[in-house]
Amino acid sequence: MQKKPLFIMLGLFIAPILVAKVVLVNDWYQGAKTNTGELITPPLTLASAPQAWLLLYNPNEDCSAVCQESIWQIQQVHTLLASEGRRVQRYLTATPSFESESINTQALTKLQLSAVNQQQLITDTLYLVDPLGNVFMRYQFPADKTAALKVSAGLLKDLKRLLKISKIG
Repeated sequence: MQKKPLFIMLGLFIAPILVAKVVLVNDWYQGAKTNTGELITPPLTLASAPQAWLLLYNPNEDCSAVCQESIWQIQQVHTLLASEGRRVQRYLTATPSFESESINTQALTKLQLSAVNQQQLITDTLYLVDPLGNVFMRYQFPADKTAALKVSAGLLKDLKRLLKISKIG
């Protein structure tokens, strides 16, 4: 009769440990993720450090509707950064031909990359580059406008978090 409380106490302390072990072994736990972009590991390194945070978009030569929507979303995110926007610069890796008049091409500067860096980048993809020249995160804007808005909202959230905690740039 006196052993019953002992078994209950042991069960209360050992059961959570066993449950946690089973959850970890079976990969049922997905760790916390605070970023919405895809981390690039290891990060790519640009030949010359930009000295500022970069939104680097790698368009196709003929800019499709998805490309134009992506560039427009990037401009909107930059605008929504408000005063922090001066710490972030927008660049294109190539100058595409635009079919739309709604894209302000004066705000987009072409960044000349080395041939090695250019080959490592996927087309129609946005990259985040830190002030030290590390290309560390990428975003793909889908063709669906609602999904593209979610991607740009995630980009804005990630940028605000980065700029808040960053001591560089």
